[in-house]
Amino acid sequence: MTRQARSFMAVSRGQVSAEEGAGFKKYIGVGSVNVLAVNPNKAKLSEIYGRDVENEPVYVKEVESGEDKHKVMQARIDFIVKTADTCVDAQGQPIELTSRVTFFLLNERRVSKNTGKIQVIDKYGRTQWVTEAQLNAHEIPNDKNGNPLNLDADYRPVFSGEEDLTGFLKAFLNIPNPDKYVNGKWVPIEDRTVAEVRLDKIADYFKGNFSELVEILSYQPNNKVKVLFGVRTADDNKQYQAAYTQMFLKNSITDYSKLDADVQSRKAAGAYPTTEFEAVPLHEYVTTPTDFGGEAPAAGTAMPAAFAPKNPFAKQQ
Repeated sequence: MTRQARSFMAVSRGQVSAEEGAGFKKYIGVGSVNVLAVNPNKAKLSEIYGRDVENEPVYVKEVESGEDKHKVMQARIDFIVKTADTCVDAQGQPIELTSRVTFFLLNERRVSKNTGKIQVIDKYGRTQWVTEAQLNAHEIPNDKNGNPLNLDADYRPVFSGEEDLTGFLKAFLNIPNPDKYVNGKWVPIEDRTVAEVRLDKIADYFKGNFSELVEILSYQPNNKVKVLFGVRTADDNKQYQAAYTQMFLKNSITDYSKLDADVQSRKAAGAYPTTEFEAVPLHEYVTTPTDFGGEAPAAGTAMPAAFAPKNPFAKQQ
């Protein structure tokens, strides 16, 4: 392994990449953002938002998990993000949004309720499901056709919530896949160490130590990542800025079709029931009155995007 890869466990340094509630503007769509901080304290949050944050944030606590409601430690990971200066609206005006991308990690492995299999992650951030026996032997399982699954033998159990966090870091650091498609087949890239993206100090997070993530942000502090923002409607009909955390895009990507398909699939399965997303360029979310013949307008009706996708990030590196 190269010195670069050893400097931070199994995460490559990546490559240079080409607030909420009533009274604040809310936005919907895909926007390019910089990461300002991860799990900042009250003083740092107040500095970022330009106003006094009332309480010291709590990032670690004990929660109930599973149908049996057993106790487990939870670590909340807040990335404070701000739209990049290249993020503009249909009229070419800068969009200024400072928000959070939040992940919740549990100090336990993910186990399928149906099969009993355990989700694992390899050093390239790829996940699969294996049996307990396969895990103990670090055996690579086969697909239904008998072919080995895309997984390195150096794998370990995934912490609940880790897969989504890893996806964010991979997109932010502009980390490539360990294989490329050449002449009809997948072959390893020349230097696979640049594709490593696995966290090795997650156990520290549940003790309130997030230095591993702080170090990661220092690798490419000027990088941008594309986040899908939405608007969540609470039980009291108040609306809040939200972020989609199951998929993120590298800054150079302008085709949002896979992201849209992922969102629609998850919503069809019951996820994000009170949050509206649109896989289009980021724009202000505006509720528009609708003529219902005297009935009240539906809450959360979004203004349709009246512009085609643009690529202000084409020079990403």
